[in-house]
Amino acid sequence: MPFSHHRIRTRPARRPHARGRFALAVAAIQLAALTACGETTVNAPLPATNVAAVAGGSQSGVAGQALADVIQVRVRSSDNQPLAGAQVTFSVTTGGGSVAPAAATTDANGIATTRWTLGKSAGAQVLTASAGTAATTIAATATAGRAVSVSATAGDNQTVVASTAVTIPPSVRVTDANGIPVEGVAVTFAVASGGGRVTDGLRRTSSLGVATVGSWILGAVSGAQSLTARVEESGVANNPINFTVTATPGPAAQITAVSATAQSGTVGLAVAAAPSVRVTDAGGNPVAGVPVVFSVTAGNGQVTGATPSTNAQGIATVGSWVLGPVAGAQRVSATITGASAVVFTTTAIAGAATQMSVVAGNNQRALTTRAVPIAPSVIVRDALGNPVGGALVTFAVASGGGSVVGGRQVTDGAGIAEVGGWFLGDVPGTNTLTASTAGIAPVVFTAIADPGRAVSMVANSLITQSAVAGELVAQAPSVVVRDLAGNPVSGVAVTFTVTAGGGTVAGSSASTNALGIATTTSWTLGTTAGLNTVVASSTGLPSVTFTATGTAGSPASVIATAGNNQVAVQGTTVSTRPTVRVVDASGNVVTGATVTFAVTAGGGTLGGATQVTDAAGIASVGSWTLGSASPNTMTATVTGSGITGNPVSFTAQGVTELSLLSVPAGPLTLATDFTLTVRLRDGAAANASLAGVTITIAIASGGGTLNGTLTAVTDASGIATFTVNVTGAVGARTFTLTGAGLTSATTAAITFN
Repeated sequence: MPFSHHRIRTRPARRPHARGRFALAVAAIQLAALTACGETTVNAPLPATNVAAVAGGSQSGVAGQALADVIQVRVRSSDNQPLAGAQVTFSVTTGGGSVAPAAATTDANGIATTRWTLGKSAGAQVLTASAGTAATTIAATATAGRAVSVSATAGDNQTVVASTAVTIPPSVRVTDANGIPVEGVAVTFAVASGGGRVTDGLRRTSSLGVATVGSWILGAVSGAQSLTARVEESGVANNPINFTVTATPGPAAQITAVSATAQSGTVGLAVAAAPSVRVTDAGGNPVAGVPVVFSVTAGNGQVTGATPSTNAQGIATVGSWVLGPVAGAQRVSATITGASAVVFTTTAIAGAATQMSVVAGNNQRALTTRAVPIAPSVIVRDALGNPVGGALVTFAVASGGGSVVGGRQVTDGAGIAEVGGWFLGDVPGTNTLTASTAGIAPVVFTAIADPGRAVSMVANSLITQSAVAGELVAQAPSVVVRDLAGNPVSGVAVTFTVTAGGGTVAGSSASTNALGIATTTSWTLGTTAGLNTVVASSTGLPSVTFTATGTAGSPASVIATAGNNQVAVQGTTVSTRPTVRVVDASGNVVTGATVTFAVTAGGGTLGGATQVTDAAGIASVGSWTLGSASPNTMTATVTGSGITGNPVSFTAQGVTELSLLSVPAGPLTLATDFTLTVRLRDGAAANASLAGVTITIAIASGGGTLNGTLTAVTDASGIATFTVNVTGAVGARTFTLTGAGLTSATTAAITFN
């Protein structure tokens, strides 16, 4: 059947479910009828009425990176069926990211797919998918990436008083590669210089990526101080951040001396070093601009510029300090408010000497040739009457023919000079002495010399002799006293005093007889050999010294000093030669005593068996070679009778080798204790049973470390036991046991697991 026109209607493809199959069958019948009538009709596509997300919604990812899952939406037509072939447009509406592809065609299931790369800002981001007039939005959350950079946000370049907390606590911001703040990053704040401290030094970044130290208390020293903020992650740029603060001094708290606090100067003149102080805060930093008051507290001196203020170094110096007129201690104090004063002391000394007068020693009497009882003395003063110390005064005999001792004297701190001694002349009559110093008229002393003065004392017995220590000398000390004419002087008191050697004198105080002789009863030498001295002295007379050499007596005692109880290989010499010391009854060493050494058991031999004691009373056998029997003994006999300890016996044990008694067979476990035992053996391979010999164990081969008892001493049976363990690598090891003078023993290999 013919038609005047054709209408073509299309529909979108649908899933072949039952309902769809039925619709397709109806459409086919209709199409066949139209064809038979000469007209074809196709339905037009239905419009998209719904777009919905089916995959990839509500994701979270790092800002600037693609989300892990793709974004998928389904488009439906007005009959709520999936719409194939629909054009879907994807566009980012919030966050600044991108999609690829930006447009996609739905598949047979009405699904269109794209991939979403988030923008570089953290937070919520939105994507819109639209088809025709239908659209839907999909949300995602962008998070910060790993920390890649740190920067200071606050607290740098402050100026704060030392020892106090900074006004603005230092803080930093941590961001990722896109500049997004990173939360929860650990940041350590630590003092780098200046000696201060921080509180809450380990902080984590906030949601803004910021970490702030709890507080930063500066050190006590003024000047630059620094703090570092370190992000505890690797690969962070600008890490660590350094903060610098300038610490300024606090209020003045203490005052200390800069110039010397003790000096000397001349009365009436300015001191050489004007008093100077430094003012500091509690941390020792100099404080400028502080007024300091200098005031005289002793001595009646004067200061100029008494109230200076401290300079940039905290120093204040008085203009000058002129001392008062009186010699002695003078003082100036420097004070500031709230601190203890600093005291400067100057010892004011007198000016030039201008006058001299007698202190003592004028108008005396004494025997001819004897010293006056009071040594003449003078005092020297300056123009203000202050005693002048250090002035040279010369005492000289003016008449009478006497003599002076110590004629050149220097005045002491009190201005006084005293002659060492003034001995009158040998002619009775008036004697004069002058005391003079530069620029001043001399002072004259007068004394009357009386006749009969004893002037000499000399030895009347041997002055050098010898005797056995602790015994009497042959001649008791004796002196003779004479006057100037050589006549004996009676009634002169003489004292005999032991001055060396520790001996004693009987009759130590004696007076001269008619012959001018004074004699001690006896002189017993000290018990120690060596020099003994006795001095005879009398007032005004030269002393006489008697010497006697105390010698050692006969041998009274002998003792062993070295070489007993040794161990050596049979047939060899002991390492230490047997030695004895011989002393007398007082303990003095006896030189030249004959000592005979002899073997008494063991069959050994001696070299140099007869010896003579040396200067220390010592005699040593030449050598001692041990025999094959054990033990070996020998004696040292001193020639003489009644000698305590004579003869002296020496014992030595002769051995040849160490015998292994107990060695574990192995394998053994590393670091687990095991036991080894050895015994000393003599030349006949019999057990020597030597006690007290030190044996040492060590690793001979195989390496590692040996721990435990590494040295042991043989017991009464000659046995030494070692409890040890080995650390190191597994494998075989051998062990060596050694002792002084012994043939060592080495174990067979022992395996360690």
